[in-house]
Amino acid sequence: MNNIRIAFLTLLTAFVTSASWAQAVQVGPGQTYLNIGDAANARAVHPGDTVFVHAGTYSDANTLIDSLIGTPDRWITIMPYENDSVSIHVQYTFQAAQYLKISGLNFYGNDRADSAQVFHLLFFDYQYACFTSNHDIIIENCTFSDLNNTGKGNTGACLKIDGTANFQVLNCTFRDGTNITDGISLNADSNGLVSHCLFQNMPGDGSHCKGGAKNIVYEQNRFINCIADGVDVGGDTGPQFFCPLGATWEADSIMVYANVFIGGLTGIRLSSCHHAFIFNNTCFKTTSFAFRSLNTSVPTITLDSNYVYNNIFTTYSVNHIYLNASDPFNYSTEYFKNNLFHDYLFADPDSISWLELPGVNVSGSLIGDPDFTDTSNGDFSLRAGSPAIGKGFATQEPVTDYLGMPYSLTARSIGAFEAQAASVSPVASAGTFFIAPNPCGNSLTLFLGGAVQPSEIRVLDVLGREVMRIAMPPNSNAEPIPINTDALVDGEYTLLARASNGDLLGRQNFVRMR
Repeated sequence: MNNIRIAFLTLLTAFVTSASWAQAVQVGPGQTYLNIGDAANARAVHPGDTVFVHAGTYSDANTLIDSLIGTPDRWITIMPYENDSVSIHVQYTFQAAQYLKISGLNFYGNDRADSAQVFHLLFFDYQYACFTSNHDIIIENCTFSDLNNTGKGNTGACLKIDGTANFQVLNCTFRDGTNITDGISLNADSNGLVSHCLFQNMPGDGSHCKGGAKNIVYEQNRFINCIADGVDVGGDTGPQFFCPLGATWEADSIMVYANVFIGGLTGIRLSSCHHAFIFNNTCFKTTSFAFRSLNTSVPTITLDSNYVYNNIFTTYSVNHIYLNASDPFNYSTEYFKNNLFHDYLFADPDSISWLELPGVNVSGSLIGDPDFTDTSNGDFSLRAGSPAIGKGFATQEPVTDYLGMPYSLTARSIGAFEAQAASVSPVASAGTFFIAPNPCGNSLTLFLGGAVQPSEIRVLDVLGREVMRIAMPPNSNAEPIPINTDALVDGEYTLLARASNGDLLGRQNFVRMR
């Protein structure tokens, strides 16, 4: 996650740099342009500009925006004028948006009579151009509410992002939909962050990501009464719509860290995904399932190599503590470690049945009341004496809990809240995991110092994009490990090494310089 945070700081630096070129474009009643669409389609918005939206309720006709293109050092920003209240009652569709920040707007409902047209409140439509038409998008401090999807015939989403690379959704609220409304629908996207958002009363999913989605982090969000699932990792898109074409999973390398899920059928569902990392979440009184692992209807798109560590799963269900899974698939590459289970409706069973997940790898499970501080007021921190305190499996991610407090590095708690002070000794210290030389030229060497040999090495750039992946042969004894960096451009990178069971062996930042 450090690479995502570095990326965010990089984006903020770009905004500061672009301010010296910024021009103000005023939109709204009595302004030069009546609405955002008018200004964009008149080609009045240029790199570095800020679009100030004046107070009003907007249900304008110019909702299709085919070009709003900033540059890496001159972002375009759309935001309210001063402290004006802006309410948008129509779907905005961006077909080409790059280096764009949308901040502080309210997106609300739609026209119930317009049953054939409006499905989403805000839509980034890639038009089957993967990662090229829409990329580098930030949506922050926005509210999406009361999407009326009645009579539409298909699911709608408050925010739908398709085929988009490098995006962040921060501090947003999604609430009160009808029919099968989702909060955020991510289809065929890559390198994204959804953080500090609230999802409430969504009849569908709080959020799902599918269609070949890759490298997306959900961190420190709260999901309340999202009926289908809080987060659905994967889906049933159909490979003809994947980005890129030929992807072999609905979702790859999705991280769900330190979130709180309240109610709904289940908090988290995995569906035909690969390398999902479900770490340190708290699920409270889900109504049907403690957890779900499913496969889609396409036989070649499978469920594989997923890791579910240090979570609290509690139910209020006639199914007791029930882990629902597709049959007859093999789950031998699914790993559940140090999770705590509890049922509030019936007395806890002495053991948990894993029969629906044949071959699943399970260790360190606990059964019992997690002893939350005050659930009636939404406080899911752990009281002294909770069985979840200090019983987590030692991982390096997530670094901080739901409130931003550091997790203990040697005895982390289970769930979204750390209950004790962070220790000072990392799982893998710099003395046992390091890169040399750093900065490097056309090559570097990874020294593991006797640690477990990795099965995979990944290199990410400052925006979190994977730029190199190295698969290590089984039972390899190559120590130290030489890595050719000739294909990398000069800049800052993060190297991650994982074991065959998904454990993070270590991470190290480095600089590549010719």
